[in-house]
Amino acid sequence: MADLLFNNRLFVFSIGLVLIAGSIILHVIKKEKLSVILLAAASFFLFLYATVLCPFLNLWDERFHALVAKNLMRHPLMPTLYDDPVVNMAYDRWDRFHIWVHKQPLFLWEIMISYKIFGVNEFALRLPSAISAALLVAAAYRSGKILRNHTAGYFTALLIATSFCIMELVDGRRGLDHNDLSFMCWISFSIWAWLEYRSSGKKWWIPVIGSLSGFAILCKWLAGLLVYLVWGACALQENKFRFKKYSDIALALLVTITIALPWQLLIFHWYPAEAKISYDYNLKHFLTPLDGHSGPWTYHFEMISGIYGTWAPWLILQALFAFYWRCRDKKTAIALLSAAAFVYAFFTITATKMSSFTTVAALPVFLSFGFLMELFSSTWEKLRLRPFTARAALALALLAFAYSRIDLSAFEKFHGASPPQDPCAGTLEKNRNLFKQLHLPANTVLFNVPGRHYVEAMFYSDVTAYNFIPSEEQYLALKNKHRGIAILKHPNEELPAYLTQDASVILLDIPIQQCE
Repeated sequence: MADLLFNNRLFVFSIGLVLIAGSIILHVIKKEKLSVILLAAASFFLFLYATVLCPFLNLWDERFHALVAKNLMRHPLMPTLYDDPVVNMAYDRWDRFHIWVHKQPLFLWEIMISYKIFGVNEFALRLPSAISAALLVAAAYRSGKILRNHTAGYFTALLIATSFCIMELVDGRRGLDHNDLSFMCWISFSIWAWLEYRSSGKKWWIPVIGSLSGFAILCKWLAGLLVYLVWGACALQENKFRFKKYSDIALALLVTITIALPWQLLIFHWYPAEAKISYDYNLKHFLTPLDGHSGPWTYHFEMISGIYGTWAPWLILQALFAFYWRCRDKKTAIALLSAAAFVYAFFTITATKMSSFTTVAALPVFLSFGFLMELFSSTWEKLRLRPFTARAALALALLAFAYSRIDLSAFEKFHGASPPQDPCAGTLEKNRNLFKQLHLPANTVLFNVPGRHYVEAMFYSDVTAYNFIPSEEQYLALKNKHRGIAILKHPNEELPAYLTQDASVILLDIPIQQCE
């Protein structure tokens, strides 16, 4: 499946483009249901295309997520990076933990299930993100329709379906990849469910909201409670401090806690040391720029163009105003805008800066831009033009806008297998192929893998791998455990005599290159 899609990825992309065109035409001629169905299908094909852009694990987070999810297949409640920590060393950092509770587990379980169905490969790794993103398109449409009309919902969904940022997250190249995408989607789903509840008044939406918020927490952490900030801001406008009116929020929150709390209790009971390190590390994000991820206070505002489009910074204020002005429920509009403002304020004062942090507020922002497009469309329809001329011009404008956002050359240029703009891509693909060709004896431990490429080595070759030469003490301990030893040889590197003089030590002259 993965190879078939990779070899035909341009065909998959073309299907997405054709469906986008059909959807826009149907929207313009007022075929609402069919236009949304085609848009949802188009988004899935475009996101599916993103899953097969890179035939290798991307640097930093994707490779770690891929390996931990693979190990979860053997023990779903025991997330490990080093599944077989046979060497005596300090497994004391997130990039070399034995027990890996550095992230909440839900998105890893999603990947694990995909592995079980489609095999352990890059496509299966990314498929849950493609599905989640396509579902987000549908949720965004419903949200816009509830708050305004079909057109506002359609334009919001179109913006998400053609988002370069979301495709990058699906592709795994953008920072925090599947973790941030899953987190954004579950938060957005909880907000959509709340909008459905507010619109219909049906009580069965309350546990749905609570469940979706709980799932969001289980993807990353407490920003998954964002729906309660929206809900509370709206309730406060209506009920002030009459606390009896907040019982529905309390019930949903109880469901959220019931879903999210057991994992926290489990890891502190089973893996207390690792859980404490993980929680302490999360707290450090607020005061310390971790792993070099720093930036000025304007950082997240500068990232608006990268997340929503190059034109977005110039239209963001107009979009926010259009959302408030055009929204049928002003209290809901205030609550959603307040939540987005809180997210940006919080991450502005947080020391660690990463481009995808603010995507937890993506739904309100995409809605704002969708409402601005709806305002332009409504104004256009009021002009005294012949119906055919008006519709044809609108369709052409929307097609040009959508296709400019999903430029094939940009994807192939920056996210293809060997783009010249990314010298690491070719290296990663070569490393992948070399690791897959390793056929070491059972119980062999691989050493001297450059950089953090020991992660890919473990993913592709099923051996335990380290990025250092074993000390004599470590070497003797492995011999006593009857474990084989393999060493990657690097040019002009002299290995210790206790390794070179042992005929059982496998010396590998394989050109694995470092690219970090």
